[in-house]
Amino acid sequence: MIKINGKITLTVLLLLFGMFSEQLHAQRWKLRRYEVGGGIGTTQVFGDIGGTPDKNNLYGLKDIKIDETRMAFAAYVRYKIDPIYSVKANLDFGLGHGVDTRNRLDAKRNYKTKLLEFSVQGEYYLISEEARYRSAAMFNRRGMLNNYSSISLYGFAGVGLVYSMANVYPKENISPTQDSYKPNSFGGVIPFGMGLKYIVDDRLLANAELGYRWSTSDYLDGITQIRGGSKHRDVYYFLTISLGYRLETTRRDIPAFMDRSYRQAHPTTRQQKRHQPKSKKQALH
Repeated sequence: MIKINGKITLTVLLLLFGMFSEQLHAQRWKLRRYEVGGGIGTTQVFGDIGGTPDKNNLYGLKDIKIDETRMAFAAYVRYKIDPIYSVKANLDFGLGHGVDTRNRLDAKRNYKTKLLEFSVQGEYYLISEEARYRSAAMFNRRGMLNNYSSISLYGFAGVGLVYSMANVYPKENISPTQDSYKPNSFGGVIPFGMGLKYIVDDRLLANAELGYRWSTSDYLDGITQIRGGSKHRDVYYFLTISLGYRLETTRRDIPAFMDRSYRQAHPTTRQQKRHQPKSKKQALH
């Protein structure tokens, strides 16, 4: 009977420990709801010059060329609504380049453009960052509870604005009867795509994201066709790799560095040293 009772007691303790651990897992994500990050990547633009974004070439994917790929830079702030949904504000800057392979007006034309985009996106996590109960894997090297998966997968969609600054060469071959030239343009943009995260720990993570951008502007490359009309609006892709850092969040649901009462109640080591007396004489005063 003692052995049976011992087994029952052990089973009850394990169940209680599992329930307690699950509750900690469920609440842990609230401690770091905000995330900031930035990174670099590539830009591919499809306009009236160069490749075209239509169904026949998988909306530009078949026209991707290494020599027309340019750099991109990204910065973002992410807020986690719950373990499945997040919202993110993005500021992206990309360079674009393309060559007119259709040889219109008996002259190959090319363009260079700069794209500045601001967007807000909603994210849905197909594989959440928060893992379920994982036996011994719940603890990290410091013996603390660790409920983060190594890999997270999500899809995103949103709305934004894009401003383009383009130049077409050679300018003397731009025909006013066939082309409309506008070097600077402003339009809306609809971004959507997929993202992959690698979670290093509860603070640090890495993102890889491929995003398709459909723009309301047809002047991202600086030009559009008048004769015959442009069949498609300009689109572009961002492929970025970035590093993210989760910010400690207080009970008031704001970052700790913005919560004055929290900072006063939890001073940093540097702040503690700053207020310590430097000598016994100072301590007496």
